[in-house]
Amino acid sequence: MKPPAAPGVLRRLRWLWTIGVSSILGLLGVSGVLGLTGCKAEPPADGITVLLEAPPDSLDDRFALTANGQRLAALITPGLLAFDDTSQPVPVLAESFRDVSPTVMEFTLRPGLTFHDGTALTAEDVKATYDGMRDARVRSPRVERYAALERVEVVDARTVRFHLKHPYAPLVAELSAGILPAERAGPEGVTAQGEHPVGAGPFRFESQPDEEHLTLVPFPGWYAGAPALPRLRFRVVRDETTRVLELLKGRADLAVNVLSPAVLPVLRREPHLRVLSRPGTGFTYVGLNLREGPLADARVRKALCHLVDVKPVVEHKLHGLARPAGGMLPRAHWAWIPLPECQYAPDEAARLLDAAGYPDPDGPGGEPRLTLSLKTSTDRLRRSVGLVLKEQFSRGGVRVEVRSLEFGTFFEDVRRGRFEMFTLKFASVMEPDLLRGAFHSANVPGPENHWGGFNRGALRDTVLDALLEEAARLPREERRRRYGEAQAWLSELTPVLPLWHEDSVAVVSTRLEGFEPSAHGLLTPLARARLAPESAP
Repeated sequence: MKPPAAPGVLRRLRWLWTIGVSSILGLLGVSGVLGLTGCKAEPPADGITVLLEAPPDSLDDRFALTANGQRLAALITPGLLAFDDTSQPVPVLAESFRDVSPTVMEFTLRPGLTFHDGTALTAEDVKATYDGMRDARVRSPRVERYAALERVEVVDARTVRFHLKHPYAPLVAELSAGILPAERAGPEGVTAQGEHPVGAGPFRFESQPDEEHLTLVPFPGWYAGAPALPRLRFRVVRDETTRVLELLKGRADLAVNVLSPAVLPVLRREPHLRVLSRPGTGFTYVGLNLREGPLADARVRKALCHLVDVKPVVEHKLHGLARPAGGMLPRAHWAWIPLPECQYAPDEAARLLDAAGYPDPDGPGGEPRLTLSLKTSTDRLRRSVGLVLKEQFSRGGVRVEVRSLEFGTFFEDVRRGRFEMFTLKFASVMEPDLLRGAFHSANVPGPENHWGGFNRGALRDTVLDALLEEAARLPREERRRRYGEAQAWLSELTPVLPLWHEDSVAVVSTRLEGFEPSAHGLLTPLARARLAPESAP
C-alpha cells in the first residue's frame, strides 16, 4: 500500500482542481503514475530535463516552421548570426560582418570552427548551405526568403560574400539559418540531416527514440567552450496539468513559455523552483480567413475587433504578464509606431455589422447576427482564451463555436486554410520584414511554397504589398517610415485581431543555475547555464 500524500502535496492537488482540472479521478490517476506521494522524485544526475508542450516539426532548420523546431535547431545548427534581446544582429559562427556595398554583404568566420562530426566548417559549407536552401529539389519552405540573393561567393576559407540582385536589408535576418556540412546541404543530404542532424552548435544530437523524447549532449568544439550542462533531455508533455506536476515533483528542471500564468503562483511558492520573466516579443492574435464568407468583409473584421476587450484578459487570465497589442511589432522594436488598440466599442461593432448586412434579427439575447468557428490548440491557456473570446463575441450577437485540437492537427488546419478563425502566437518578432512574411500576397500558404507561407488568412492587398516591398529595399531610417505606413494601413485592413505581446516566462529548478530567459523565448541560454554544485555528477 502506498503511504498517504503529504499535506503540502494535498494542498497542491486541491489548488490544481481550482484552476480547471476536469476530473479529480483523472488527476489522481496522473499523480499515481508519477508517484506523487509526498517525497520528491530523484531527477537524472547527469543533466537536466526540459519540458515542451509539442514536438518539434523538424530539427532541420531548413524545414522547421514551429517555434520548438526552430529553438531546438538553434542549439544544434546555429547560423552566422543571431538576434539579441533588443532584436539587433550579433555574430555567432561569424566573427564579424559588414556591408561592402548596398548589394554585397561580407562575413568572416571565427577561426577553427568544426562540425559535430569533427570536420572543419569553412566558407564552402556556408555557400553550400545557402545554395541548397535555394535548390527547388530540397523543397525548403524558406526558399522564397532568398529571392533577392543572386549568388554566394567564397573569398577564402574564412570569408564569404553574399551578392544581392538589389538592395534588400531584411536578408540579414535570413542569414541566421543553420549552417550545415556541404555534403548534407543538398537534396541528397536531407534524409540524413533529418534523422541525425549535424551542425556546429553548443549541443550535438545524441538520440530521438520518438517524437516525444530528444537528448542532446555538449559539443566540446563549440567556439565559446563546451557547455557545462552534461546532458539535455527534452520531453514533450502535451497536458499542462502533467507539466505542472512534473515540475512540482522535481522531475523537470526547465519550462519556457509553456505554462499558463494561472499556475505560476503555486510554482513560485515551491522552494525548489524559480519563476523568471522579462518582457517578450511574442505576438498573440486571432487569425481570420479572408478567402470567403463574412470575414472577407473588412467591416465584419473591424466589428469583431471592437467586440474584443483585451485588458481584462491580460489582467485576469495572464496575470499581467503581457502588454495589449495594437499590431505585430512590440513597443521596444525600432520600427514600432503607436497605433490605436482596437478599443472595445460594442455600439461601433453593431453599426459595422449592420452596414455589412448582418443586422440583429430579434434584439439582444436572441438569434445571432452570424455564426463563426474558432480553432485553438488544447493548451489550457489558449483554450480558456478562446472561451473568453466566445463570450465577448456573443455579447455583440456573434455566435462562435470553439474547437480545441491537438497541436499538430490544429497547426496543419491553419497551414491549409481549414478555419474561419484561430488563435496563435508568433513566438518572437525580430525583423520587421516579418510583416511581409505574414501579410504579403505572395506568402499565402499553398503548394508552391509547400504550405509554409505565414499569410495564413490569405490577405491580398496591392497597396500593402508595395509598401512592404519598398521598405525591404531602403536604408534603416527610411525603412522605419515605410513600415510605419504599412502598420497604419494594416490597422485599417484588420487581417488579424491583435491581442497582446506576452512576457517570456521560464520556470527553473534550483538544480539549474545561470539560465536567464530570452525575450524571444529561445533555448540558447542553456549554453551558458550549469548544474548547481550539489546536483553536479
